Amino acid sequence: MDRSIALDKTSDDIKNMLKNLHKIGNDAEDCVYLLQTSFIYNSSRHLHECRTKAVNIRKIERTATDKLKRLSADNSSLESYLTVPLHFSKIGRNIEKLAELIDSKIRDGILFSDMAIEEITFLLQRLIDILGPTSDIILARNEILSRYIRESGEDVVKRALEYAALHEERLIEGIRSTAAAAIFLNMLDEIKSISWHARQIAIKLMR
Repeated sequence: MDRSIALDKTSDDIKNMLKNLHKIGNDAEDCVYLLQTSFIYNSSRHLHECRTKAVNIRKIERTATDKLKRLSADNSSLESYLTVPLHFSKIGRNIEKLAELIDSKIRDGILFSDMAIEEITFLLQRLIDILGPTSDIILARNEILSRYIRESGEDVVKRALEYAALHEERLIEGIRSTAAAAIFLNMLDEIKSISWHARQIAIKLMR
């Protein structure tokens, strides 16, 4: 089922609103790519750009929500979008926290095991794979995109929980440092949250 709004038949205000939301989704995807690059290369060089983008994502929430409320009064198809700015704002905050965790890891010289690096890198890539379609579904509301986001998001959460359980077992056995474990587990929490908010956008837009 395709519930996309035909942009060529809508007002300029609606076109601009949907295009802005789409750009915010793209910015979130770009942010996670920057986080992944910083994490893989153990360099803070890209974190400032990521934080700037994340702050901008959060800033739009109030004005975008207010504008959507006004526009939806004359176009009921926009009602499904009302919570989208809030979810993107939450994603922006999760991205900021991930940037802080990665920066702390780099600054304090905290080392992750090869397995932990592989797990976090994999999950960040999965978020990139999810956030692209989450941006696209703003303009193309169809069940195929929604199902992909929902199922992929569920898989991210499942894997993050598995990685956390295994990591805690290794910590109990004294194989991992507590400082590395704290950052690792907190990163998993932020990753799960981003996945959850992306899934909520996909669910809401298909109602």
